[in-house]
Amino acid sequence: MTLSSAVRGTATLVAAAAATLAASGSLSAQAAVAPASVPGTEAAVESISAEDIHRRIAYLASDALRGRDTPSPGLDSAAAYLASEYRRLGLRPAGDDGGYLQRYAILTAGLDTTTVHFGHLLADGTGNQMLRYGPDFFALPAGTREGVDMNHSRLVYVGAFTGELPEGEYAGTVPVVSIPGIFGPQWSGVITRARAAAQEAGATALGVVVSPSIPNDLFSAVADRTRSAQLRYVGELPEDEIAVFVFNDEAFAAIAAREGVDVTRPPLAPIPFRKVEAHFAASLVLIDQAFAPNVVAVLPGSDPELRDEYVVLSAHMDHVGVGEPVNGDSIYNGADDDASGTSALVEVAEALSLLPEAPRRSVLFLHVSGEEDGLLGSQYFSEHPTVPLESIVADINVDMIGRNSPDSVVVIGKEYSSLGELADRVQQRHPELGLTLSDDIWPEERFFFRSDHFHFARKEIPALFFFSGVHEDYHQPSDEVETLDIDKAVRISRMIFHLVREVADAPDRPRWDPEGLAEVRALTQ
Repeated sequence: MTLSSAVRGTATLVAAAAATLAASGSLSAQAAVAPASVPGTEAAVESISAEDIHRRIAYLASDALRGRDTPSPGLDSAAAYLASEYRRLGLRPAGDDGGYLQRYAILTAGLDTTTVHFGHLLADGTGNQMLRYGPDFFALPAGTREGVDMNHSRLVYVGAFTGELPEGEYAGTVPVVSIPGIFGPQWSGVITRARAAAQEAGATALGVVVSPSIPNDLFSAVADRTRSAQLRYVGELPEDEIAVFVFNDEAFAAIAAREGVDVTRPPLAPIPFRKVEAHFAASLVLIDQAFAPNVVAVLPGSDPELRDEYVVLSAHMDHVGVGEPVNGDSIYNGADDDASGTSALVEVAEALSLLPEAPRRSVLFLHVSGEEDGLLGSQYFSEHPTVPLESIVADINVDMIGRNSPDSVVVIGKEYSSLGELADRVQQRHPELGLTLSDDIWPEERFFFRSDHFHFARKEIPALFFFSGVHEDYHQPSDEVETLDIDKAVRISRMIFHLVREVADAPDRPRWDPEGLAEVRALTQ
């Protein structure tokens, strides 16, 4: 489970759509016989056993796999193990070139520190002044398109950024906005939106003036980190991103003063600079390239009309590798995070394969890597799916299901689609599991937007996220199989089996709650 880059915000979600569905019976309409009572179901469910779950987690979280970092030989061993299990179960390979693996390139890039600069001169070519990297400004680099190594543009002072650029002519210019607040996720989110707005307006770069309340030493410390920051991209480096130049408030005030602009007075309209022209560069440079695997397998559906639709069951198989020793142990095994969810997928696949008849829709089992590095594997799959994206009806994501409250699991995203109501009905049908499917108890953490299922949600595919929460062994070498509640992991796996089967057998696809979909669109478009 990664805890990086959540986008903040809150929405009040309505139940009108779910009520309509319940009234029509569109999602709950099933065969006259409940799936759990179909002959062969009990044996399939019982195949999800404590012995098997423990054995799988023990291997995936063993020291031999050295924490399954992305990329690493240990991660490749995990992928090979999962592929061999799906081959043994008779599932169809759905990766690249007729195999179970989908490999993607991970490009590590950073700021080209040899060419980065920002200077300004008067229109007559005199009085060139260069800003100092660190005390005066820092940069978020541009993409790799031709010409980013040297630019000359006019500045346009906009003032406070309010979510969009005010009406004005920005093509070929550098709009400069002020963004209040301190450095952090919310501030970074505003930067992202301002960059997108400037890019859409045809700007050459974006300037950002920080709040005067940010101390100079903090500004310099952040600037120093941007020099050495290594950014990771999936597949290829971006070509169309514009650079962002973040200015100390005093440094930009000095530039504006040469234009005769007083930055202490908010502009009533954008102010194009006429006397001052900027010259600048901040480009990406490739540092390294490596390849990482996803594992993709399909249990084909039994219904001639629905077998070309897919229910995706996903989990990340990577962890954080080898790190700082704690009590002499440097291998961060990741038993709960996420060998537990990874093992659950294989157990559910085995149980479904033992049914006398497969579910009506196909079930796609997706083990992604790079989750701990920013959801890289799920991003790649969502952009390069091995089955048609429009044929995927839902994603159920499983991460960290072996710790905390023994009789409950949090199911995040219930309110966003009809999958939530269906999950609650499945729970009611299976009291023998003694398991509560709790609503999100950490709404302030915005977990729905922070794990692999989000790359399905942003493609407008309904999703749910099974998650039992972090604990004292999270991202520590002590996250070992011995610390897990295996019985809990078994019961959650059995619950997921029933839920996946219900989604796969339902006559209609899951549906978004209108306000839930609107919130997802607002965060991704």
